[in-house]
Amino acid sequence: MPIQKEINGVFVAGVTGGHIYPALAVAKELEKYCNLRATFIGSGRGAEKNIYNERFPYNYITLKSSGSDRNKFYYAYHNSKALVKAFFTLKKIHPDFVFTTGGYVGGIVAYAAHILKIPIFLHESNLDVGIANRKITPYAKISFCAFEQSKKFLKNAIVSGTPVREEFFLPKDGKFKEKFGEKTVLIFGGSEGSDFLDRITKELSKQFKSVTFIHMGRTVVKSKNVVHYDYIENMAYFMRNVNVIVSRAGASTLAEIIASKTPAILVPWKRALNSHQLKNARYLTENSAAFVVDEDENGVDEVKKSLELLLDPETNEKYRKKLAEFSPKLSPSSFIAKKIVETIN
Repeated sequence: MPIQKEINGVFVAGVTGGHIYPALAVAKELEKYCNLRATFIGSGRGAEKNIYNERFPYNYITLKSSGSDRNKFYYAYHNSKALVKAFFTLKKIHPDFVFTTGGYVGGIVAYAAHILKIPIFLHESNLDVGIANRKITPYAKISFCAFEQSKKFLKNAIVSGTPVREEFFLPKDGKFKEKFGEKTVLIFGGSEGSDFLDRITKELSKQFKSVTFIHMGRTVVKSKNVVHYDYIENMAYFMRNVNVIVSRAGASTLAEIIASKTPAILVPWKRALNSHQLKNARYLTENSAAFVVDEDENGVDEVKKSLELLLDPETNEKYRKKLAEFSPKLSPSSFIAKKIVETIN
């Protein structure tokens, strides 16, 4: 597809990397098909301070809003204010489209876009469709989703897979082992962090002395075979080069695991809305493409057992091949970008 005229897009993605990175992947892909002028809208919370930093390539503004878990008065008051601000923000930007990955800030901006008759595109990464996307889908030109099972909850639905940044598909770095060792395990708890995964890093480092553990989390784990990071900006570099990943089971993380083809031990976050992380994890485990562990039921021991299996070269290769079967034939980012350009033109 040749480069199109300038397109002005608003991407609504806030709080977690699971919302932000898929939107960023689509924006990057759109640049191949048009002269993109992009504005990202978030809520100013969570992982945004790490992702929307001085190196972020697009304009970024915040829109303070509230989830439905707050009391009704607080929810209604703050989100009414947010809707008014979203309305005037969109009038000022005058975008050709709004792309949202869900979440309450996404729902508010998308509804303002509906009032202004701005084309809306949404993406649902989870198997279980989120509340905001369920409410916005009647107004969407296209509702993209990662799973076939999600289509029945969405209007104008197309299964696209979850957009993943191009860096996850790059080849392994030959110098990675020189720097970190022959056997490496990446452990991280996602945007929210995880006390359990912080604790298990310490336990595993004692038992697997010959393994280098690359740990991202709030707690610094002091051990000779642990490399700690408060935050990893280039997560793709580590995910595609390590032997094993131990992580939560957010939809974007699963898509990145599939793209990296790196065997994983998934520990779903139990407080995730509607148990969506557990449902996401089961999608891979039921197809023998990953291990899933319940942190409350002998979690530490189960992770140890699973790690011993995945550090075996033969087993590791078997799971890599299984993950390759899940890799989409078409790039989700490219597919979505092309559909957006085609639709608004």
